Amino acid sequence: MSLRRRLMPFVSKIITSSSRLKFQRKIKQFTRQTMKSVAEVDFFYQMDDPYSHLLAQHLVKLEQRYNVEVRFHIVSQPDDAAAPEREALSAYALRDAQDIASYHELSFPKATEIPDQNTVNTALRAIIGQDRIGPGLIEIGDMFWNGESERLKNMPLVSQQEVQSQISEGTALRESLGHYLGAMLHFDGEWFWGVDRLPYLEDILVEQGLLYAGAKRIGEFQKRPDFASSPAKRRVKVEVFPSLRSPYAYLAFQEILDLPNRYPVDIVWRPVMPMVMRGLPVPPTKGRYIMADVKREADRIGIEFGHISDPVGEPVMRGYSLYPYAKNNGVGGEFLFAFCKMAWSEGRDMGQDASLQEAIERVGLNWNEALEYLDNKDWQAEIEDNRLQLFESGLWGVPSFRLVGPRGKELYSAWGRDRIWLLEHHIQEALCK
Repeated sequence: MSLRRRLMPFVSKIITSSSRLKFQRKIKQFTRQTMKSVAEVDFFYQMDDPYSHLLAQHLVKLEQRYNVEVRFHIVSQPDDAAAPEREALSAYALRDAQDIASYHELSFPKATEIPDQNTVNTALRAIIGQDRIGPGLIEIGDMFWNGESERLKNMPLVSQQEVQSQISEGTALRESLGHYLGAMLHFDGEWFWGVDRLPYLEDILVEQGLLYAGAKRIGEFQKRPDFASSPAKRRVKVEVFPSLRSPYAYLAFQEILDLPNRYPVDIVWRPVMPMVMRGLPVPPTKGRYIMADVKREADRIGIEFGHISDPVGEPVMRGYSLYPYAKNNGVGGEFLFAFCKMAWSEGRDMGQDASLQEAIERVGLNWNEALEYLDNKDWQAEIEDNRLQLFESGLWGVPSFRLVGPRGKELYSAWGRDRIWLLEHHIQEALCK
């Protein structure tokens, strides 16, 4: 085992330490109070990002309910390394924003495509020409997503040069603070993405006494729905696309494995190769944000995370070589979960025989039988076919999910553990039709 692999679990445990993060927050709060500084929240707005339009609808409330100043910044799209499969991402983001809007008591126009660059530029010229944080921002966003370019042209417009200057300034600030996406909020060194992560920011603001007396929080984390009251009329299938190197997939396993206990559903596991092993780079900035975000999600839902031995490379391939054996014995998902738990919360080097043996035995299988599968290449065709199936649904990352009806029709698909609650809503709807 290399020195890097030996040290990784200990270093990652320090980096993801919750006590370390709480201490840093206290220092930031103390410094601000000592300097009598205003608490500032930076909002990074990308015009053609649907999630930015959703989050923008909460900004007025944020300043009205909390003793904070929201600073507005316009940013460009993330670069290709941070946003692989850009076309698929854009199409999915539009559909997803429309799906989740009503659950957050927000609205999103029934757009069918991302407006062209000319409309982007016109909308930005209009936004910069008026109050950034206010109803005008939402009105312009609605016009933009409805493709109402002529209405936009009739608004007060600044020059295109001013737009480019503002984009360059906002993008440079975002990069200097350590991020790459739109729809981001930044406060005291921490990042919060979209309406999904706004409650984390609110947790901190409430803890620091910044919620005004008598004011209410803006939102809460989306929760899994209650069981459907109507009896099921059919069975449905949920196809799950994880990878052994995705910490978000690790967080999803427990809830997905629980679905058959809640509904008459059949789970079909379709593991895929990790993005970085498919030639899609993960920049260091993105990697750091993911680790911080996964840690707070893990703490919130009660899953251990942070003592890490990254299984990228040979450990993933060795794990996948054992997957057909686990699958044939009806515990494919359980094996993937055991592998990920050992890698992401126990710091185990999953390239070692001893670790793989323990993963196999944790799901009740026989190591001597598993040895017949270890390190063969028979799994590769299935893993590649899963990737192609994933792309057919307009998805690319993991974990992703497909809800399939009795006749094989796709009823819903989504990317990310953040959408398991919405997957369950669609399961209930499908079962009761």
